[in-house]
Amino acid sequence: CPKRAFLNVLFYLTYTGRNDSGEENVPLDLTRDPSENMREILQNVAKQQGVSNMRKLGHLNNFIKVCHLKSGPGVAVDQGMQESVLLAHIAVGNDGPQERDRMVRACIAIICELALENPEIVAKRGGLSTILKNVIDCQLSRINEALMTTILHLLNHPHTRQYVRSDVELEQILAPYTDFHYRHNPDTAEGLLKEDREARFLASKMSIVASLRSWSGIINLCKSGNSGIQSLIGLLCIPNMEVRRGLLEVMYDIFRLPVPVVTQDFIEALLSVDPSRFQDSWRLSDGFVASEAKIILPHRARSRPDLMDNYLALLLCAFIHSGLLEGLVEVITSSDDSVSVRATILLGELLHMANTILPHSHNHHLHCLPTLMNMAASFDIPQEKRLRASTAVNYLKRFHEKKKRGPKPNSLYLDHIIRKSLAAHYCRDQHLRPQRDIFVIKDTEEALMMNLRDSQILSHKQNLEWNWVLISTILKWPNANLRNNKEEQMHKFVRRLLFFYKPSSKLYAGLELDHSKARQLTAVGCQFIEFLLESDEDGQVFLEDLVKDIVQWLSSSSGLKPDRSLQSNGLLTTLSQHYFLFLGTLSAHPQGVKMLEKCSVFQCLLNLCSLKNQDHLLKLIVSTLDYSRDGLARIILSKILTAATDNCRLYATKHLRVLLRANVEFFSNWGIELLVTQLHDRNKAVSVEALDILDEASEDKANLHALIQMKPALTHLGDKGVLLLLRFLSIPKGFSYLNERGYVTKQLEKWQKECNLKYVDLIEEQLNEALTTYRKPVDGDNYVRRSNQRLQRPNVFLPVHLYGQLVHDKTGCHLLESQVYLSYTVRCPVLDKWDGIKQLKAALWALGNIGTSNWGLNLLQEENVIPDIVALAHDCEVLSIRGTCLYVLGLISKTKQGCELLKLHGWDAVRHNRRQLWPVVPDEQPLIHLSSAPSTLSLNSESTSSRHNSESDSTQPSMYILDDDKLESSELSEDQPLYFRPKLLKDRSPFTILASSRLVRNSFLISLSGKKLRSTSDPKGTGSSSKLHGEPTLGGLRRIRTVTEPSIFSQDYPKSMSVPSVNRHYKNTL
Repeated sequence: CPKRAFLNVLFYLTYTGRNDSGEENVPLDLTRDPSENMREILQNVAKQQGVSNMRKLGHLNNFIKVCHLKSGPGVAVDQGMQESVLLAHIAVGNDGPQERDRMVRACIAIICELALENPEIVAKRGGLSTILKNVIDCQLSRINEALMTTILHLLNHPHTRQYVRSDVELEQILAPYTDFHYRHNPDTAEGLLKEDREARFLASKMSIVASLRSWSGIINLCKSGNSGIQSLIGLLCIPNMEVRRGLLEVMYDIFRLPVPVVTQDFIEALLSVDPSRFQDSWRLSDGFVASEAKIILPHRARSRPDLMDNYLALLLCAFIHSGLLEGLVEVITSSDDSVSVRATILLGELLHMANTILPHSHNHHLHCLPTLMNMAASFDIPQEKRLRASTAVNYLKRFHEKKKRGPKPNSLYLDHIIRKSLAAHYCRDQHLRPQRDIFVIKDTEEALMMNLRDSQILSHKQNLEWNWVLISTILKWPNANLRNNKEEQMHKFVRRLLFFYKPSSKLYAGLELDHSKARQLTAVGCQFIEFLLESDEDGQVFLEDLVKDIVQWLSSSSGLKPDRSLQSNGLLTTLSQHYFLFLGTLSAHPQGVKMLEKCSVFQCLLNLCSLKNQDHLLKLIVSTLDYSRDGLARIILSKILTAATDNCRLYATKHLRVLLRANVEFFSNWGIELLVTQLHDRNKAVSVEALDILDEASEDKANLHALIQMKPALTHLGDKGVLLLLRFLSIPKGFSYLNERGYVTKQLEKWQKECNLKYVDLIEEQLNEALTTYRKPVDGDNYVRRSNQRLQRPNVFLPVHLYGQLVHDKTGCHLLESQVYLSYTVRCPVLDKWDGIKQLKAALWALGNIGTSNWGLNLLQEENVIPDIVALAHDCEVLSIRGTCLYVLGLISKTKQGCELLKLHGWDAVRHNRRQLWPVVPDEQPLIHLSSAPSTLSLNSESTSSRHNSESDSTQPSMYILDDDKLESSELSEDQPLYFRPKLLKDRSPFTILASSRLVRNSFLISLSGKKLRSTSDPKGTGSSSKLHGEPTLGGLRRIRTVTEPSIFSQDYPKSMSVPSVNRHYKNTL
C-alpha cells in the first residue's frame, strides 16, 4: 500500500532524526509538472524492493519541498493537492492518540511545517487547533515546545497573527488548570482519570512555560483584562489543593527557580533548593571544584548587562500586577502544610527577586508582608489562619537571613581557596571578622589545661570520641603553641594528634568520605598544620614527621611503583584525599613552602604530573595548592596545563576561573599569561574555555591591561576571538594598539557589511539556549539539538559590540562619529520580510550599544533617537521587535545620565549594580527637560568628561518601568507616524507593551551619518553632560530596605492587599 509505505518512512524519519538517518540526496527537477514529481516520489516510496530506506528518505524530503512550493519559476502547485495532503495529516493528528497510531508525531510535524509555509490553508482546515490539541497530549518537553513555538511564531507577525484566535485557541492550553472538570478525552475510564489529569497538568505546564519564553506568548497571555495569567492566579484563591500544587510548580518553572521537595518541614524544603547543596557534578570523578565554583562564586561582571534580568523583571512585574503575591498569601494561610511551605518559599524568592531587579520606585511589591502581619496579629480571623500567617512571617525572616548570607561552599576544597584569598585581602576587607568559637576563650593557662583534660585526648584512645570542638578551640587558643607552652601535656596532645593524622597509622586516612565527622576532622587537621607552623622550631620536628609520612604515602600509593594507583587505595572514597588540603595549607605560608621543599613534596608532585591515568590525583593537586606567590606551585600548575592529558588540561584551565572569581592576589600578573598560553592548546575545548575565562577576566581593568600587554593572537579562534579582541578598544592603550595597525577601520567596514547582522544571530541564539530546550549545534552538525534538561537561572551577558567598545573612549567615539558606517533606514513595510526585521534589530542593537557610555549617549541624545526606540517598543506590529527595543533601552540605562534621560520619557531604571547588597539611591530630583533634536539623526556629539564616562559610574542596566500616565498625557502631532501616536484611551492599558497593535504603513528614518570631527576644545561641547545632574549629597541618600526588614510596616507602604496606583507602571525589560 503506497500510503502505508509512505507513513512508515515518515515514522522512521521521526524516530531516527535527520542527522542519524544517512539519507541520500535525491535530485528534484522543479521544471517538471508537480503531479509528475509527486507520482515519481510516491512510486519510489511505495516500492518494496530496489529502493533503500535511505533513498526513500531522500524522496520524502522532495515530497515536503513539492508540498511547500507556492510558486516559482515555471512551477505552479495546485492548492487542492496541498489541502488534500493536509487533511489526511490532520485526520491522523486528531484521532491518532486514541487509536494509538504510531504516525501521530510524524503527521503533526508535517502540519507544523505546512503551517509555517502556508498558514492560511492550515488555519482554514483546522490544523492549528490540531496542533494545540496535541500540545496537551504531549508530555515530552522538546516536542511540546516545538508545537507551541509554531503557534507563537504565527502570533509574532501581523500577517500571520490573524489566523490564530489567541483568546480562544491559545488559552486552551490553560484548560487543565482552569477547568476543574476537564477531560481531554471524553471516553477516558474513571479508573484512569487521576493519571490522565496528572499527564494533562504536566503537558499544560510545559506549554505555559514555553509560551512565556517568547514575546508572542508574554504579550498575549499577560495583556490587560481577562488575561491568561490572571485566570491562573485567580485559581490560587480557590481551595483546591491539587490545582494549587500544580500552579505552584508552574510558577517555579516560569521564574527559573528550583522546586523544593514535598515536605511539611520548612527547613528541609529550604535546604533542598539551597544552591550550596551537594550536586553529583561536584564529585572528584566529575567536575569537582571547578563545577562547584561556577555555581557558588559570582561572575566577575558588575555592570555588564545580563539579559536574563530583563526577561525575569518583565515577567515578575506582569505577575505582580496580576495579583500573584496576594494569591500566594492566600495559599499560605489556607492550604495544607506542604503546599503552604512551597508557597512561602516561592513568595520569599519573588520578594528577593523584586528587591534585586525591579527599580526602587516600584516597591509596591512589599504590600503582601503587612497583609501577613495584620493576619498574624488579628483576632478577627480563624485561629488556624492566624497561626499560619504568623508562621509564614517567621519563615520569611529565616529565608531573608539565608539570602543575606549568600551561597556557601559545600566542599572543603572551595572553602580552602576562598578562605586563603580572604586572608590575603584581610587588611583591605575590614568588614571580615573571624567566627567566634562555641566555647569562650579565657586567656589563662589554667583554662587551657582544663580544656586539654576535657577534650579527652590525653585519657582516651578512641579517637572519634574525643571532643573535637574543644580540640579546635585549643589549636586556635591565643598564644598557644609549643614555643610558649613547654608542659608535657601539650606535647602529648600534639603527639596524639600527629599519630591520628599520619597516613601510616590508617586512623584518619581510613575513614570514609561520608563519615559524620569527616568535615570536622579535616578542618581540625588544617588547623593542626597551622598550629605547628606557628610553633617555630618546636613544631618543625612534628610537622616534618607528618609531611614525610604523607610523601611516603604518595610515593607508595600513586603509581610511582608498578601496578599501584591512588584510586585503588581509597582516594575516591576515603579521607586520604584530604591530605592534599594539608599540603595546600602549607603552600599558603612561607614557612610551609620551605617545609614542602625540604621534604621534596614539590618534586614528588612534579613526578606525579608525568604519570598516566592519574586524572583524579592531578585534580587534587591543582585544586589545593596556593598560587598567590611565585614559586614551584605555579610551575606545577603550568606543567599540568600544558603536559597532562586532555581532561586534566581542561580541568586545570577551568580552575583558573575558580582562582579568578575567588579574587586570588595578583592574578593579572600570572593568571592571564597562563590563560593566553591555553589559547593555543591542541584541544579546541581547552582553547574555547580559556577564551571564555579571558572574556570574564576582562571585566577587571587590571586583567584587561595585562592581556593587552601580552598582545595575544586571537583571530584564529573565530568570532569569539574577534569579540575578545574588540574589548581592547574600550581603553586608550588597547585602542592605540589596534588603531596603529589599521584594525579599527577594517572592523568598522566589516561590521557595517555583515557583523551587525551576525550580532543579532549571536544574541538570539544565546537567549534561545538559555530560555528553551535549544542547544547550540556541535561543530559539523547542521540540525537543531534539543535537551530535556532546562538550565536553572542561566546568565546571558551582553556580547561585545564594536560600537559599544569604541564609545567608551573619546578617541574611539570621535572615530565612530566621523565615519559614515552607521546608516540604518528602518521602514515598517520592510517588516513584511524577515530580512527587514533582522536589519531593524541590527540597527537597534547598534544604537543600544552606542548608548552604553556617556560619550555615546550624547550622540543619541543629540539626535533624539530614544523616543523612536520607545515608540517601537510600544506599538511595533512585530512583537519580537518590541522585545529588542526593551533590551536596547536597558543598555541605555547603563549610565546615570541614561537613567535620567529615560526618566524624561516616563521610564524608571535600576540604579545599582548586581553586587550591591544594600544599594543607596538619591532622592528624586526635578528632571531637566532637554531640547528636542532633528528627526534626521546625525552623530555629531559633544564630549563629556572622562569621569562621567567611566564604568565606575555605570549602573545595572536594562530595568525599565514605563509610566503610562506620562505617555497618555503626551501630545503628538497628526503628521507623525502612526506608531508614534498614543492609542485611544479605551485601548490603553497598564501594560501597553502587552496590548494589541495595528500594522503600521508609515515609515521613519534612523540615519547615523558622519560629520566633521568637532574639536575637543569647541566651547559648545564643554561640560554639557557633566552639569546635567549634580552629584547627590550624603543627606540626599537613602538606603533601599530589604523586603523582610521591620521597616516595611511603616506608613510608607500600603496596608491593604489592593493594588496601589504605582501598579499602573509596567515592566519593559526584555
